[in-house]
Amino acid sequence: MKKESSPFIKRMLNGRNTGLLLGFAVLLIAAAIVTPSMYSVSSFMNMLQNNAVYALLATGMMLVIITGGIDLSVASTLSLSGVICSSLMSSNMEVPAIVWVLLSILVGAACGAFNGFIVGYLKMVPMIATLGTMYIYRGFAFLASGGEWWFPHQFTAGYLSFATGKVLGVYNILWIIILVFILAGVFLGYTAPGRRIYAIGTNKESARVAGIRDARVTFMAFTVCGALAGLAGMLYTANYAICYYGMGEGYEMIAIAICILGGVSITGGKGKTDGVIIGFLMMSVITYFISLLPGLSVWQNAIQGGIIIIAVGINLLTVRSSRKRVLKERGALI
Repeated sequence: MKKESSPFIKRMLNGRNTGLLLGFAVLLIAAAIVTPSMYSVSSFMNMLQNNAVYALLATGMMLVIITGGIDLSVASTLSLSGVICSSLMSSNMEVPAIVWVLLSILVGAACGAFNGFIVGYLKMVPMIATLGTMYIYRGFAFLASGGEWWFPHQFTAGYLSFATGKVLGVYNILWIIILVFILAGVFLGYTAPGRRIYAIGTNKESARVAGIRDARVTFMAFTVCGALAGLAGMLYTANYAICYYGMGEGYEMIAIAICILGGVSITGGKGKTDGVIIGFLMMSVITYFISLLPGLSVWQNAIQGGIIIIAVGINLLTVRSSRKRVLKERGALI
């Protein structure tokens, strides 16, 4: 009897992910040839640690993009959350670190909820709405910081250990993103709210006819996205032991690039956590590879922009080919 593969393996080996995995393999081989030292265990762990906040931002961004929206304010939310946590912690160092973790999530969720309200209930265009809140939240971060920077001696050991501590030889920040990936996969694949996110991203009118309240679902997606961005802000400051209002600038574009690279459709209704995981790994390798080659470092933004364009092009070709296949199948039935 033929043994069937598990659903997870089937999803990982579908057409889109197979192409991603092959591209990732080619990238790893090329990087290994140019910089062999990159693939020592310590280098690989450091690479993932230094890019971990991208995973949190990309996971939240995935939820919003699947609904047919976009959130350009995630990096500013990261900054605001990090500044508030760092400023309060530096003057209340006796408070347990878990309090600051919860506060960061709360601050981020509040920012995301505001985005969700103006997009979901006030029907503002997501790109315009979050472009505005991007500047608002960054401005609040500056006001909250007063232009001040926080350095390693101003962080408690417990606070820093949330990112740089280790369990079984793996950094805590990596355990956190693994947990977030698992929860996101379960949420989207096995819960009613997750299915509603796909429904309104695929066709809002049909979702409304089915009794799904698109404003509520949009609000939820933006709130979760904000909460993850807030957590990313706390982990950023704990990971690098530094905080300033300008941190994370441009991270929203990297989060979007990871999502698109991972097969999340920019038009909504399509995207999986496993694709985002592969996209995150690919972007981590690309970013780390660029940093190791001095001549390429000045081209980092241009390379990332090129990756976005190529990924969008691949997504469009995939959608068009699937539509053609469906039309051919319908024609054969007539």
